[in-house]
Amino acid sequence: MSVEDLESWAESAQVIGRIDEAIAVLTRCFELRAEAGEIHEATRATYWLWSAHVFARGEFAIAAGWVERARTLVHERGPGEYGWLLIPRAYGSIGRGDFTTAEGLLHRATELGLGRGDVDLITIATTMRGRASLKLGSLENGLALLDEAMIRVLTRATSPRATSVMFCAAIGSCYEVQEIARATEWSVALDQWLGTLPQLGGAYFGNCRIYRAILMRLRGDWSRAEAELEQACHDLALDGHLVAGHAWYELGELRRLQGVPGVEEAFEQATAFGRVTQPGLALYRLGQGNAQAAGTGLRRVLAERELAGDRLALLPAAVEIFLATGLIEEAKDVVTELEKITQTYPTTAMRAILDAARGAVALSEDRPADALARLRQASDRWRELDAPYETAQVGVRIGQACRLLGDEEGALMELRAALATFERLGARPDAIRVRELLSGQTAQVLSPREIEVLRLIVKGRTNAEIAAQLFLSERTVHRHVSNILAKLDVRSRTSAAMYAVQQGLT
Repeated sequence: MSVEDLESWAESAQVIGRIDEAIAVLTRCFELRAEAGEIHEATRATYWLWSAHVFARGEFAIAAGWVERARTLVHERGPGEYGWLLIPRAYGSIGRGDFTTAEGLLHRATELGLGRGDVDLITIATTMRGRASLKLGSLENGLALLDEAMIRVLTRATSPRATSVMFCAAIGSCYEVQEIARATEWSVALDQWLGTLPQLGGAYFGNCRIYRAILMRLRGDWSRAEAELEQACHDLALDGHLVAGHAWYELGELRRLQGVPGVEEAFEQATAFGRVTQPGLALYRLGQGNAQAAGTGLRRVLAERELAGDRLALLPAAVEIFLATGLIEEAKDVVTELEKITQTYPTTAMRAILDAARGAVALSEDRPADALARLRQASDRWRELDAPYETAQVGVRIGQACRLLGDEEGALMELRAALATFERLGARPDAIRVRELLSGQTAQVLSPREIEVLRLIVKGRTNAEIAAQLFLSERTVHRHVSNILAKLDVRSRTSAAMYAVQQGLT
């Protein structure tokens, strides 16, 4: 077989998940190219060997050894610079948070790829450079680079091996900065491309399945999303350890939203593969009524994350959990952080997240008119992105704001619309909560004075402070608090406060 035939064999083996075979054939390709003095082609084989060892096996030392072997080859054959060897260095810089160095390396790799006419090298370097630019806070430049790379992918100029990897890299980069519109467009294109291929299993397409499932969940097709994620978890069990944790986390999140068993099992599997399970685990604990565990877990991860992009996924959940436990000032601090991030990444989804957070805080501060203005904007933006679950979540708070303004008819219409969406999606916990809001059970159970006391509990007031504000004795306030806990069937003031926020009584 010619070396070109061997390279096709190696690519096919890598794509269908026969990693041992792919590594063996790639090794032979490297040797043949090196013997022939074809250094650029030898470094290309080195990159795919590095990729197989890192992303399929998590064998970083072996992968690094291949890169060093290729550098030695370059040194032995005389001076020269090869773009394929810059990609692993750039990945390392990104992993260390040194995005400036990564951007420079990838820019140079692109130039070298253009000089060689190597479309795969150009596309991979441009895609990763776009991600580095986004991490540096340059939204416009980062998205422009991703667009440029994806045109090559969409026109089928890249090899199948590079196409799969770059689809996932570009989509993942967009999700990281909440550029949902682009991520959705490219996910649709990815879905269409996968539809043209044989039904191949294995780890190589596992990451593609994860992003296809995220699109399905966003669009409301939860049953198909679950099937995709289960298949991805299965395919990534032996190889693809670096992304297996992502698959298990997304499966746990979907199960949490559905209110079905297996949430903790999925999060435990995600942890075993090295994936942090926040904010999903915190929101799951909050749904169980364990607000203390929710807050503790989320605060720990927030303390570990310093970069804005890494914190972004955690902040909306932090607002929800802090408000549920009456920590309004902490929730407002999170909103301030979201405002700063939105200035850097002013995407439609980011604005929707910020508006929803501002509206939730306004509700907790008894400012329903202000809340309604923010929540309407959030709802419009989520509708624009065709995200039914997120739209319904905001709709619940719109209903609560209408109720606080005395517009019961408007509240019922909003809540019924949200309930219909939750029932269609299979979001059982949310549907149960909305049914309780529609029944008005809590408002009927608690007396007007008890609701007043409960609202002050949400604001973190002590019994003495409540007594002073309502001109009551501390003994009377203590009795009211005891009655509230008994009627709501909760054990602590924190749980009562969380329940009040969820029921729109704040």
